[in-house]
Amino acid sequence: MILFMAKIALLYGGRSGEHEVSCSSAASVLRNLKPSHEKLLIAIDRSGGWYYQDEASQIPRTLKVKADAARRVLIEPGNGLTLLTGQKLHVDVVIPILHGRFGEDGSVQGLLETARLPYAGSGVLASAIGMCKETSKRIWRDAGLPVIPWQTLHKSNIERDIDMLEMTLFAKLGPRLFVKPAASGSSLGVSLVTDPPQLEKALERAWQYDEKILVEKAIRGREIECSVTGYMYPKAYPPGEINPTGQHEFYDYEAKYIDPEGAKLMVPAELDADAIKKIKETAILAFRAIGGGGLARVDFLLEEGSSSLYLNEINTMPGLTSISLFPRMLEQGGVNFTSALDRLIEGALGEHERKEKFL
Repeated sequence: MILFMAKIALLYGGRSGEHEVSCSSAASVLRNLKPSHEKLLIAIDRSGGWYYQDEASQIPRTLKVKADAARRVLIEPGNGLTLLTGQKLHVDVVIPILHGRFGEDGSVQGLLETARLPYAGSGVLASAIGMCKETSKRIWRDAGLPVIPWQTLHKSNIERDIDMLEMTLFAKLGPRLFVKPAASGSSLGVSLVTDPPQLEKALERAWQYDEKILVEKAIRGREIECSVTGYMYPKAYPPGEINPTGQHEFYDYEAKYIDPEGAKLMVPAELDADAIKKIKETAILAFRAIGGGGLARVDFLLEEGSSSLYLNEINTMPGLTSISLFPRMLEQGGVNFTSALDRLIEGALGEHERKEKFL
């Protein structure tokens, strides 16, 4: 049974390129938590420092990060969180609302495990797997789930002439390719390549975010997303659809966060009952295959013509802003965001208790 009044630490910001998205997601979570919960705001600045923040009397659309040295937060193995002054911060559950590297990739989850703090969401291994597109693809492929054909490139190993590489990739994967960093979110560093001369520029762009790159067959079709929640018994919700508009050939960073007309977000997606059933079942299988927990958004591509369904990627800490698809899909399934957060907190407490038994 969930505590009537839990002390919830919201951890947000971070070092990744998705810092601003995290701040917006955290504001949305803060706005939707029950008033009876006590909220502690802990912001991570771009250099990685943790700082205790004042709670705003009126919650803005995005939270700020104030790096006040006097309010530096320390994390102690086995002893939770303390201020630099020595004052202990009593916390029941941490919600790490962090997107991308140094937060969604298992690093912060490992710190919280070491401090013996209950936290919401996937654990260390599942977070790391979900962050690495190549590893998640290999696990799904081995589990018999449908993945998009791809080839992995390592920057240090590319010694062949770029012209030969272009010929090989297009011959193997087709005339349209997606080039993306293996471990990056929000479509940072992602390019759609339709002409061999574009490949070198696309690789250089992707290598700004990771030394391991995925080159995928670009599937023509519909972008479908499905929310999943829970731990031992995950549940999937009615899927939504993203339809990029204007000059956006795919749902890139600009379409997601800069261009207000960058895409139409439709919940629920217009799909027949069989397609919905298959998407929800596959989302749960993908979630379980990586050992996911708490919440995730599973992204699919539904190929035009053949209607073949492909897993694209999984986000173990999806966007939680006021316009994000994740909470909208939950609401379509009859669960409002406030109730979903209470279930997430309750599940985190139960998961922590389960893990503590194995020490």
